[in-house]
Amino acid sequence: MAKRVLRKVERPAAMTFNEVTKAAAKHAESAVKITVDNFKRKYVYDEDDVTGFLVGSLQTTFHGTRVGGVTLNASVFRHRRGTAAEETRFGADILIHVTMDTPTQKYSKGVLVQAKKSEPDDNWSQRTRNALIDQCNKMLAVTSAAFVFNYSEKGIRCGAATRVAGASNAFSIPYLCGWSAYRFFLELFRCPIGDPRISSARVGDLPEPNIPFVVELSLKGELAIDEGSSTF
Repeated sequence: MAKRVLRKVERPAAMTFNEVTKAAAKHAESAVKITVDNFKRKYVYDEDDVTGFLVGSLQTTFHGTRVGGVTLNASVFRHRRGTAAEETRFGADILIHVTMDTPTQKYSKGVLVQAKKSEPDDNWSQRTRNALIDQCNKMLAVTSAAFVFNYSEKGIRCGAATRVAGASNAFSIPYLCGWSAYRFFLELFRCPIGDPRISSARVGDLPEPNIPFVVELSLKGELAIDEGSSTF
């Protein structure tokens, strides 16, 4: 009788915090590129449809993905089209909640995002500018971890709501949104941005719960310790 040969299943080598956060940001960038491609092809067009597609792409790209010794996941807790009254009342289109759970590093935090579709050569009315500033100020009344996503055929750019709210009447949304999507998610995952007081993906925990899209991105597993450098 032949002997059974048991094959050893090798676990993926653990990666450092820096390596994992860069890889996770790359996955988020892939979701953004898929979204922008569909926007350029006019498969999605309105702001809330683009936002919904982005949230869905993040969920698909992250779900069960292995990065070294860490598993990435994404869950949509509420995926509901908000009414105009709700957006006016609160100002945010998306709540992005991020968690990391490893033996050596844990965090839980969130950011609020207002989405705005604008091409570089668009001319904005004063009323449109004032409406965006009002939406930014409403988010900032809850947290300083508030951002604007600029949707255009050139990509999705990100900027701080504080800067947008404090800009002059001549501001350009593409100009004020100076970060690439990769840079935004990299800073989000490695911790320079994000509010730990937004410790739950349950929007009901916030002062104003009416946010159309809520997504939780999680990183869980084991990290390697990089003792050679403390820089990013």
